[in-house]
Amino acid sequence: MRLVALAVLALAACSQESEPEEQVTTLPAPGGIESPPPAPPASPLSPVETLAGEWRVAGIDGQPLDEPYGLALSADDTEIWWEPRCANFAFGYRIDGFTLDTGTARPDGPMTPLETPPPVCAIGIPPRLSDVARVLDLAESVGRTPSNGILIEGGGHSLTLYSQ
Repeated sequence: MRLVALAVLALAACSQESEPEEQVTTLPAPGGIESPPPAPPASPLSPVETLAGEWRVAGIDGQPLDEPYGLALSADDTEIWWEPRCANFAFGYRIDGFTLDTGTARPDGPMTPLETPPPVCAIGIPPRLSDVARVLDLAESVGRTPSNGILIEGGGHSLTLYSQ
């Protein structure tokens, strides 16, 4: 019996010497089920005002673009595209803080699909370009990464660009 009492006292002394653990409070979700606290941001992003410039696609969905070819995008203040323009790969965009809307940017109106697409040319389209199109089509947010890249995310997909 004395051994049990000594063990309890020893445990109590150890727990008093250690630093208290940070308590995380979870609030019950609707229906009485507790939900875990939100995860911290993966990395701090800074705002971007424009995508104007020449960009190298460095990653798609968090994985490096590891292909025997490279993908480059060009952009001005309202549109991002892949050359040649006759391939009809162009997205208008509008940035507001960290929010990215894609479509055709109109200074005086809403985003709309391209009304007059350029003629389609007979060229080989790189296979991963469709992955880039998916991200730009679903884009919801944009920001500059600590490594000076551009991260575009939306619909569970992401695109990492670096200036060329």
